[in-house]
Amino acid sequence: MVGADRQPVSTHQQHDYYALLGVHPEIGFAELRRVWRRLARRWHPDHAGPAATATFQRISAAYEVLSDPVARAAYDRRRGISPSRPPDSPSGTTPRRKAPGVALSRLCGPLNSLVACGVARRIGNDVIEIFPSAQEAITGGMVTISMRVPVRCPACAGNPLASCSRCENRRTVEELFSAWLAVPPGVTDGTILTPSALLPGMLHPVTFRIRLGRKPV
Repeated sequence: MVGADRQPVSTHQQHDYYALLGVHPEIGFAELRRVWRRLARRWHPDHAGPAATATFQRISAAYEVLSDPVARAAYDRRRGISPSRPPDSPSGTTPRRKAPGVALSRLCGPLNSLVACGVARRIGNDVIEIFPSAQEAITGGMVTISMRVPVRCPACAGNPLASCSRCENRRTVEELFSAWLAVPPGVTDGTILTPSALLPGMLHPVTFRIRLGRKPV
């Protein structure tokens, strides 16, 4: 059983990223990513409620370290782990600097408010541009953006031909989605960021694009 699948989380688990995720220190990247996706779906506050926020933040921090070969090697050295083989990394990728666990508050909030303030812009249904300052791009950090998104109606998903009062037979409903984004230090213009987790049944999974040195029009 995965450590974050049950509560409470012990003090030892909070400080042991492998125990927190319930994985072996020699786990490969592909399996680690599968574990992370399962845990993120389970503990994302949009799905599990606000009480799950602390757990989601802990497993996010653990995955951020263990999914980066350089950060993971440094973490293993601190813990005295000498794996028999180095963890594999995503094919064709290079290690990237991880975002610090500090919120970039100017870029956090409801999407409509951020658009009104000129720090975000929506491009179609599935791309949102955000405009960090030069200093925010240098330091990096965490960003949370909330919005209403269409999802497949869960009440009639199993029987799409049945009459459904929840969605009035439209087969879709709107749900509140909070996108959790990690902006790496030194992020460059045009970088694409994907939320740590998506709502089940989202019709238009959104991605975010960094824009530097320009203002939304």
